[in-house]
Amino acid sequence: MAAVRLSPERFTVVATRARRASALAVSLLAARTAHAVDLPKLGSDPVRLEVVETSIAAQHFSARDGEKPTDQGYGAWLNRLNVALRWKKWTLGTRLDSSFYWWRPDEAISNFPASQQENVRRDGATRYRNSLYPAKLWATYQSPNLEVTVGDAYVQFGRGLVLSMRKIDELGVDNTVRGAKVAWQSDPFAMTLVAGVANPSRVDEATGRALFLPKSIPGDSTAAQPVIGSDRIVGAQIQAGRGTPLVLSTHAVRLTRCAPYHYDAAGRVADGAFDAPFGSCDPNDTKAWLSVPAGGGPAINASEIDTAGQSLEIPSLWHHGSLYVEAAVQHRYHDGDVADVHPNGNAVSGSLSTDFGPITNTLEIKSYRNFYASAGAVDISRTAAFNNILYSSPPTAELITQDAMFGFFNACVDGGRLRTDVKTSDTFLFYGIGAYAHTKSEISGGSCDELGRSTTTVRAGADSVHNDVWDGAGGIEWRFDHDQSHLFASAGARDDSKSNGETYYKEFHTEYAFTKHIAGPYSVELQGRHRLRREENQNARNGAGTEQFWREGENYTALKIAPKWVISQGFEYLTLAGFPTYYLNGSVLYRFTEGSNFRFLVGQQRGGLKCVSGVCKVFPPFSGVRAEITIRF
Repeated sequence: MAAVRLSPERFTVVATRARRASALAVSLLAARTAHAVDLPKLGSDPVRLEVVETSIAAQHFSARDGEKPTDQGYGAWLNRLNVALRWKKWTLGTRLDSSFYWWRPDEAISNFPASQQENVRRDGATRYRNSLYPAKLWATYQSPNLEVTVGDAYVQFGRGLVLSMRKIDELGVDNTVRGAKVAWQSDPFAMTLVAGVANPSRVDEATGRALFLPKSIPGDSTAAQPVIGSDRIVGAQIQAGRGTPLVLSTHAVRLTRCAPYHYDAAGRVADGAFDAPFGSCDPNDTKAWLSVPAGGGPAINASEIDTAGQSLEIPSLWHHGSLYVEAAVQHRYHDGDVADVHPNGNAVSGSLSTDFGPITNTLEIKSYRNFYASAGAVDISRTAAFNNILYSSPPTAELITQDAMFGFFNACVDGGRLRTDVKTSDTFLFYGIGAYAHTKSEISGGSCDELGRSTTTVRAGADSVHNDVWDGAGGIEWRFDHDQSHLFASAGARDDSKSNGETYYKEFHTEYAFTKHIAGPYSVELQGRHRLRREENQNARNGAGTEQFWREGENYTALKIAPKWVISQGFEYLTLAGFPTYYLNGSVLYRFTEGSNFRFLVGQQRGGLKCVSGVCKVFPPFSGVRAEITIRF
């Protein structure tokens, strides 16, 4: 999903994820092969038990100036227990999630002014919920040619244009299909079938939001209404040509919306254990539910979305490159609702890579028309932290961390990006990146066809909501000290202007990651990002009435003692009106085994809008103490 357009008082900026211990420790915290415990043999074959437990405890300090009191001042403990039992070709697994909160804002309602108390109660109905539930359950049979999963499964067709149910750790996104998945391959053919109910993680660590049925509030009959629907997914992919010079893939998905519960005549939900445990597809229930979700474009409350695509891949272009092209069509059905006046969409995405000597070029293109990511039916008005629940993810043809695609940037857009790498030696590379996009949906609300017809009046209106975006960057990658030290550095700019010439967004940025080996196990590292930004209707200071540039960034300094320790200190800043200017923190990472570690953070980190391949999430600022332990055995 494109970045969410925020009001000034809710505006947040890209930052280090507010819940991680240190930006410098990411490379050391990558998931590793879990150790396993050997159990008594079953028959003549061993039985192995793999356990990974992650436990996070945090105490949030009181809100600083510019921060929302309901986001701060509470304590939280979250635990994720992953267990997998393996025998021969079989795996039985589960993930048990739990959460426990204390000093919640709605428990101290008297600390808030009387005029705010009702809003605090409503906010607490979907937040800081104590819970214990099986987040994932699965059983898998896997052989060289066949994989069958019953329960929760990740699945992606092509490059995500049609279906993308996956995990994005940086954003805390974990989305599976709970049902059945069958994947068969026998080159040159392969086939994947999937059917089930979408099953996103129900608790958001960063905000404390939850997708459980909200708590009741005396005197408010609407508070206990559900916040997420029962989305049914059926999909298939067929591949031909695997292992040959030409690979063709055909994929199709039908998303059907159903109500999460059965509704009685008074509009109340029946939430008993056996009252529609997988939701209700009764037309009356579905109609009642789909009138609730809003804010996610026409895809969020469509009763049915059909998407089909075809891809073509040439893995080797005469041993000097590769080509991938995918096209898709989409139809959204709204049960007689005419709000989606252009229910048909189409998309084309492609990439071409060439490699000649020291020069590598990668070209990405996209052309989308009324084509939306299939969003989960979530009531964003009450659970905005989950607006990134998506069942498809159209390629962005942008930097993977690009966060300046506002509104529904990619719903109606034409553009591309070219990166050229020049490797002058085994240890030094420099590169340049150039991108251009013309979007008709960043400001207009998503439709290609509302404006832009032939008359002069309409053409002028189109020029005020159509945007031309130029983006460029250049950098180096230099490794030295026998690959024990490195310098990665880049700088760039982005200009997003309306077609009538008015500036909508402008940015200049620089990034660096410098590691210098000292001696033995010791090394030091500097990592940072600094930005100068300006955006329409943001940061108007001193009654000037026009937006001003603001600065934001961070620098982290670390001492690494391989392979056990990372000790770091962070400094972050933000000059956007209405927010604290400086944020200081310190953290320690200790790895007591290859796959187990402990992380501790104390201090402050600014909030941020963080994006990964077009999927975005707003993180609130953090001020407090946080400890995380991961144990694998």
